[in-house]
Amino acid sequence: MRHIHTLAFAALLAFATAASADLVLENNFEQQGKWKKRLKGKGAVELVPGGVEGKCLKLTSRDQAYAYYSIELDPKPLRGKRLIMRAKVKLQDVLQGPKIYSTAKLHVGVIVNKKMQNFAQRFVGTRDWHDQVLVAQIADDADRVVLDLGIQNGTGIAWFDNLVVTDGVTEHTPISLRTVANANANGAVADCGSVRFVDPGQPDLTGVPAAEIRLGGADFYVMLPTQNRGRTCIALRGAKRPILPARIEPVAPVGAKAKRLFFLQAAIGTDASRTAPCLVYTLRYADGKQIDIPMREGTDIGELGAPKDLANWKVAWSAKEGGRAVGLGVTEWKNPRPGATIEWIRVSTPGTGAVPIVVAISLDPVKK
Repeated sequence: MRHIHTLAFAALLAFATAASADLVLENNFEQQGKWKKRLKGKGAVELVPGGVEGKCLKLTSRDQAYAYYSIELDPKPLRGKRLIMRAKVKLQDVLQGPKIYSTAKLHVGVIVNKKMQNFAQRFVGTRDWHDQVLVAQIADDADRVVLDLGIQNGTGIAWFDNLVVTDGVTEHTPISLRTVANANANGAVADCGSVRFVDPGQPDLTGVPAAEIRLGGADFYVMLPTQNRGRTCIALRGAKRPILPARIEPVAPVGAKAKRLFFLQAAIGTDASRTAPCLVYTLRYADGKQIDIPMREGTDIGELGAPKDLANWKVAWSAKEGGRAVGLGVTEWKNPRPGATIEWIRVSTPGTGAVPIVVAISLDPVKK
């Protein structure tokens, strides 16, 4: 069984309560309140013991029933914003029904001029408690916003807990890693056969919260497993994985001025006695000048499987998988040229040290 450490959920709350983002809704499902139960067919919508902590929401659908737990939100403060909905979810034998939407799901329905806009994150199968996230863009002229947790005409059981909904406003600007990501959260690396950046049975990054998230005091965007052909992070060569690439040839476009950069990262097989960096970020400015940012083990980047604060790497997310720790930290770098536009970032490594893993990068923008 995978146990998510309390720091993981604390990180979600840190995002939700940050000064730059407004908390729209938080619910641990200890009591019903303003939520409405909707059931059509054989099944159940109930609050039961056995959640991550205390009670949780349990939805049961037999014979492709419709089981929903819903709440209506005030659309006025949400208009023109992204609604970010996060929850812990557990599944047992959830099977898809006759339609693509006949699954367990997080759902947001937005009514604009009497027409419904649907946003959904769907899931099936059997899985222990894990994070699910949905991002919904609320129209400027939205008349109603309804949030649903449900099983729609599928079969099985789904549990929900620790719901956090925020308005998506951020202080820092995430940098897209779509062009450079080469690995997914469970350790598989693209174009390297069956090579993984972690050994089978070792903790990986499947529990990392995705989409917009605030970790270690910085706002990041962590790609969802369903995005970018499953490539959600970067894994580079190290002594334990010599077959991995030493350099990602494409670059991550930036096109912005920044006071600081934030790197959400970790490494595998770190040794603080090594003097050479295990990871190098190369920045190119619009005027053609370049600068290297070296990341050294034991100082700027910490161990994925034994997270603890370092001089320039602060643990921002951690969990326990099968009794083993896993974690990511944030490294901050002050830009010596805040008035110059950063054109792009490239990642590389000497390849002789630890195996570096990069999950997200953000910048602290220079305000005009």
